[in-house]
Amino acid sequence: MKNHAEETLHDYRHGIEELTSYLPEATKEYNRFTGAFFEDGEVDRKHKHLMALAISVKDGDEASITYHMDQCVALGCSDQQIYETMGVAAAYGGGSAMSQAVTVGIRTLKEFRERS
Repeated sequence: MKNHAEETLHDYRHGIEELTSYLPEATKEYNRFTGAFFEDGEVDRKHKHLMALAISVKDGDEASITYHMDQCVALGCSDQQIYETMGVAAAYGGGSAMSQAVTVGIRTLKEFRERS
C-alpha cells in the first residue's frame, strides 16, 4: 500500500503523462526548460532541489514539496539539511510556511525515509 507521499508523487507523474498526451510539444519544452536548471553547474543538483524544496514549502505547494523532497532524499540530502532548508522557508514565509514544513514537509520526509 502506498503512503500519502508516494500517492502524491504518483498522481503528479500521472498528471504530467496525461498532460503530455494532450500537449506533447508544450510539455516536452517545459520539461526541457525546467530540467536544464536542475542540472549540475556551479550549484549542484542536490542544492538546487533543496532550494526548490524551500520555495515549495514557502508557497505551500504540496505536490512540489513531495517532488523535491523525493529528489532531495534520492540525492543524499541529510535530514538535518532538509530540516534546515524547511526552517529557512519558515523564517522567510512565516506561519503559513512553518505549517507546511511541520506537517507536509516532515510527514513526506518520514514517508520517503521509511520506504528505503
